[in-house]
Amino acid sequence: MKLVIIAAGLGSRLSSVSNNTPKLLVPVMGQPLINKLLSNCIDAGIKNIVVVTGFNNHIIEAHLKTLQTPIQIEVAYNPDWKLANGVSVLSAQKHIPTGEDFMISMSDHYYTSDILKIIKDKSDSNTIASVGADYKIDEIHDIDDGMKLKIDEDSNLIRSMSKTLSKYNAIDCGIFKCKYEFFDYLKKAKEKDECSLSDACNLLMNKGLMSSVDIKSYPWIDIDTPEALDFINQNPKKFI
Repeated sequence: MKLVIIAAGLGSRLSSVSNNTPKLLVPVMGQPLINKLLSNCIDAGIKNIVVVTGFNNHIIEAHLKTLQTPIQIEVAYNPDWKLANGVSVLSAQKHIPTGEDFMISMSDHYYTSDILKIIKDKSDSNTIASVGADYKIDEIHDIDDGMKLKIDEDSNLIRSMSKTLSKYNAIDCGIFKCKYEFFDYLKKAKEKDECSLSDACNLLMNKGLMSSVDIKSYPWIDIDTPEALDFINQNPKKFI
């Protein structure tokens, strides 16, 4: 199973401290974020990744060539990187064998390998996609920007997904496991000029085909602001 890492965006909210360094290469606790993602893959038994580049793609691609890792790294360039993140996932489709499941990760989310393992091992023949869900909503850093989920806790099906939900019981941690058919839903969303991951997920939710995976007490953080970067660097023990 391959992991698609979305690393195409500008990262404008972090730009004041990143000096235009792509988020995938921003140092966190002394090492570029990509290093932690690769370490997670090794621990979780993922042997292949697809890095979707866009903004400053040459910087990312040059760095990837220097890495010594057992992980097989493929690169998919998204020329429309200014558009919603679902376009980046579609850019990776040619790298995913037809009919195979795959995973998706944001490039700026720092998390433990336990989270990746839990989601990777999720088995659900009745849905098209699953996303890691954090029920510890009182512990979320910058919850205002978090992707909020309303989950039916009996079935684990997601009923609503939006950053603006007023009633929710979990936060999307940015890691997905998808059947190959997920690409069809991204294309349907794109036809409506709505091609974020959440747009495709909403199409799935309408059919009862979008589920969640409880990530339990394992830590993660979305590093898309200087404040979030400072927080993890100042509190490293929270993320071990």
